[in-house]
Amino acid sequence: MVRSALLLTVLLALAPALGWAQDAKKDDWPCVQVLQPELSIGAMWPGDDPTANGPSWRDDAVVAALVERVAPRRVAVDEAAAEIRRFAAGYEGDRKVALTELFAGLFESINGERATIIRGIRRYNARQAGLAKRMEDTTQALDGVDATSTDMAVAQKRQQLETQLTWDQRVFEERERLLPAICDQPFILERRLFSLSRTIQEEIGK
Repeated sequence: MVRSALLLTVLLALAPALGWAQDAKKDDWPCVQVLQPELSIGAMWPGDDPTANGPSWRDDAVVAALVERVAPRRVAVDEAAAEIRRFAAGYEGDRKVALTELFAGLFESINGERATIIRGIRRYNARQAGLAKRMEDTTQALDGVDATSTDMAVAQKRQQLETQLTWDQRVFEERERLLPAICDQPFILERRLFSLSRTIQEEIGK
């Protein structure tokens, strides 16, 4: 009973941090960072929305290839910015049009990746909630098994439940350790897009 009470106390303490509290305002978002479901072009780009007419940036093979090279997170922001500057310096057509299309492509690509990560975080949170419920159910089942019984079947049942609970606790705690790094990914992408947008605007202004 002491072990059961301790486990339930831990689960209740972790619930708010993981978004399990029955609070409609928290919805299914487990991160401490405030979620902005969609990025705002207006906060990153002056003037008209360059994505309003659809993905026209894909029609320019050179721009589309550059988007594919600099959008991925594996490319350092400084490296991506340097490649954008090289592109702008060597472009022989209308630089403003090309660079505006470049921003549109980066916005679509990075915002799309960000949305995918946000959906993944919500699924992650749902799995944690499911695991927490299973741990609670297992704890209650353990409370119903007589620890003093000498019956072999009862002893085996208790051992199975304890093994399951120990394993679930290990998985639960490992996911909890990973959560802060996972939660930061949408915001890393947001900062990346903002930084590259600023580089593009500087090049347009030259």
